[in-house]
Amino acid sequence: MIDPIALCTAVACVAICLRLLTYERQRTTRFRPGVSACAWLLIVCTAANAVRLTEACLRPGSASLWLLGPLLVLLVLLMQARGNLARLVDFPQ
Repeated sequence: MIDPIALCTAVACVAICLRLLTYERQRTTRFRPGVSACAWLLIVCTAANAVRLTEACLRPGSASLWLLGPLLVLLVLLMQARGNLARLVDFPQ
């Protein structure tokens, strides 16, 4: 039987990864290497986590609500910010 929590967590990871990958910088925004590096790291981590959870969906208890909760909050915030990670946190100049 498929673990629904692991499946939802994997879907949240894929959605975060895709939202960050499809971010299009506007002409009025400036490029910030620190934010870009954090976005790249978040893309890699969520993609790797999605792959791990996809293969673990058949094992019950492979994911927890404690992981799903923050991922869903991050996903909602990223969707509101249209994928702009710099809007979520105040990075130093």
